[in-house]
Amino acid sequence: MEVVKRSGKHQKFSMAKLKRGIQRAARDAKLTRAQEREVVRAVAASVAKGLRGKSSIRAAALRRKVLTRLGRASRATASAWRRYDRKRRR
Repeated sequence: MEVVKRSGKHQKFSMAKLKRGIQRAARDAKLTRAQEREVVRAVAASVAKGLRGKSSIRAAALRRKVLTRLGRASRATASAWRRYDRKRRR
């Protein structure tokens, strides 16, 4: 599977990269290690299930999927992800 960036560049999808991002957001949200592991597991599994059978996805669509699932699993983690995202886009 490939992720299509805003620039049009294609990048191979990395589950490890996705999990690291969720994990960092969970840490910023001050979750316990057990909560952090559960959020990472639940969100990554849900996103992976939604991506099955697709050959590519736009980065913005992937971001929306992750944030939707994060919002269900942990609102604090979703907020932390959005804060990071806003800083990065400046």
